[in-house]
Amino acid sequence: MADWELVDISLDRPETKVSDPSNPDIGGLQSQVENLHRDFWQNANHLAEVEERHKQVLVSSGMIPESHLAATEPSRKLNWFVEELNGRVNPDGLSIPLKGLEIDDITIQKKTEDNETAIKFRFTEKDGSELERVVSINHDDFGAEFSASFFNNWLHIRW
Repeated sequence: MADWELVDISLDRPETKVSDPSNPDIGGLQSQVENLHRDFWQNANHLAEVEERHKQVLVSSGMIPESHLAATEPSRKLNWFVEELNGRVNPDGLSIPLKGLEIDDITIQKKTEDNETAIKFRFTEKDGSELERVVSINHDDFGAEFSASFFNNWLHIRW
């Protein structure tokens, strides 16, 4: 059983490994009306969004109906956690805005077991209240380098 390892948080600007973001599709205006109509109905995922939000509420309240959800799809729980804090998931990590917190209010720990790396985040507010979340990262997505930095009130985690 591996123990939690404390992660050092630097105050430097984070380095990104992604240099070229995906090219956006700007050719949609050249399509025929029939093609646009077909694409709209194929991409009408409003019910999937409702299901996704429902699962997000269940996970954040600790009432996961399917206990295997977090184990089979760890990236979904990571995405929910980042969205909960108005952050963003990047191809090489994540970024979370933490306005009002100082570097001393943030604790990050990680633990690697088998093919899974768990990251524990603990944020302590000025009044003493804490927010703690443990998220898993698939070992295939996890690079050799793991770094954390707190720059311009944003927490950047890179792997």
